[in-house]
Amino acid sequence: MDLRDQDLTLLRSEARRRFQVMIDYIKEQVGEGYEYANDLVRVVLSDRGCYYEFRNMPEEFSGAVGSGFQHEFVTTATGLALMEQIHQLVLQATEADTRELSLLCIYGHDALLNRENTYVHHRSVAEEDDEGPVTIGNYRPGVLPLFFKLKVDSDLALPFLGADRGVLFFVANLTDQHLLVQIPHQGPGVTDLNHVPASQMIH
Repeated sequence: MDLRDQDLTLLRSEARRRFQVMIDYIKEQVGEGYEYANDLVRVVLSDRGCYYEFRNMPEEFSGAVGSGFQHEFVTTATGLALMEQIHQLVLQATEADTRELSLLCIYGHDALLNRENTYVHHRSVAEEDDEGPVTIGNYRPGVLPLFFKLKVDSDLALPFLGADRGVLFFVANLTDQHLLVQIPHQGPGVTDLNHVPASQMIH
């Protein structure tokens, strides 16, 4: 095992230690529900909440308890258009209108170990230093990711979430029907209990 593998193992162990109680609680509250899974990710949706977890890295997890989320199946064209709109949000965001923005795109099943198949962009006014936002990998215009997630607190997020704060994630299917889940974090109906930062999975 080289140093990179050791670092990744330690980070995964730490993530499990810090977040496992909350992960277990969300899973218990959401219940069995409707399961949507592929080789990369498992999603569970019910009238009590929703969550996703990566099949080979279950500590990469995000979920919410409550009924205030929305989900739908969208076409490849719609997914590509949404991905481009989100990328424009990344490019246009400033400290004046965006408190936090984290985008994770997975282009290949080996992306957890291969940066070339991953794009990560993270900026936070609370965390940002003189170096500015952190970007890892490359965005691929016109390529539909296998999975992408946007976690955002921005005045520019309203078109995506119907609120300025929340989480949106997308899971591609082999057919032309892909799962899109929107979890706004404003108003009644949803309590977000856990989020493992995407930056913890890329080293």
